[in-house]
Amino acid sequence: MSVSLGVTVYSMTNEWLAGRYTLPELIDEVGRRGLGPGIELIGFQSLRGFPNRVSRDDLRALRDAIERNELVPTSLASNADVARKAGAWMGTDESVEYMRPQIELAGQLGFPVVRTQIGLTPEVLEKLEPIAARAKVHLGMELHAPEGPNTPKVLATRELYERIDSEYLGFIPDFSACMRAIPPGMLDKLRQSGLSQSGADALVRAWQSPGAPFQRYATFVQKAGKLGEPELPVRQATLVFTMIGRENPEDWREVLPQVRHIHGKFYDVDDDLISPSIDYEALMTVFGEADATFTMSSEWEGHAYLDTEEQDAFEIVIRHQEMCRKFLGRVSGEA
Repeated sequence: MSVSLGVTVYSMTNEWLAGRYTLPELIDEVGRRGLGPGIELIGFQSLRGFPNRVSRDDLRALRDAIERNELVPTSLASNADVARKAGAWMGTDESVEYMRPQIELAGQLGFPVVRTQIGLTPEVLEKLEPIAARAKVHLGMELHAPEGPNTPKVLATRELYERIDSEYLGFIPDFSACMRAIPPGMLDKLRQSGLSQSGADALVRAWQSPGAPFQRYATFVQKAGKLGEPELPVRQATLVFTMIGRENPEDWREVLPQVRHIHGKFYDVDDDLISPSIDYEALMTVFGEADATFTMSSEWEGHAYLDTEEQDAFEIVIRHQEMCRKFLGRVSGEA
């Protein structure tokens, strides 16, 4: 039916880390630049003391900023942090209690969705479902590279969802899972770190080759060693294999009934409103043709290798949303 656009403030990570904005000021800038109506936050990034010790003043300031800019809360990103203790993974009950206050605070703030992560096992999710139902918050497991709709961990979660059949359990597709190329800016940054053109070519071939992500990275490391590539860019290239997946955009159709929100991940948009690294025309067709209305956050992750002097995150989000509207217009017949 439609996709309602918005933004996650994670896109402005460099501006945030540089101390250029308080959270209310950042939200005001989102409103001023017309990047809504949807607004998404990452709890541990955006709110000091999250989730148990956020001050009432900070919560009030957040609500006021969202309201005065006429924005709509879409998703509050939680963190599973199953490896937060050295030497041991969190057990099922410990994970449930770690997630509980994050879910409850999202409900108090009016966020209809909490982004969860693949680290939460089906056993944990089953125990979280009644907590989410009481808070009237939907849990959306982020399907982020190197996972995809049909990878083993996700299939196990899909089986749980089918068995429980609760509206409060679903997914958040992240477009990092289905990219068609390594972002040109990422390759440029690796070259600046010392990777030769031969090394960059080897990296592209390894990423495009068959096999699991770390198998393909090992292939690249072996080739880079033979080429005498510097250690720094070779180590930095792990991002290419862990953050950039190659799933088929059409595979998202299998989970459309369980989609609770969308992460419109992107790294680049050119002057023709095309993303060289992600096939947005195919993606907007899949979600635009669905018999449902979805919210989607523009999620720019170019800040992983670019700083604020190289790119204004607000401006590139504007361009991303223009691109999405172009392709959604074609789906609806309005373009």
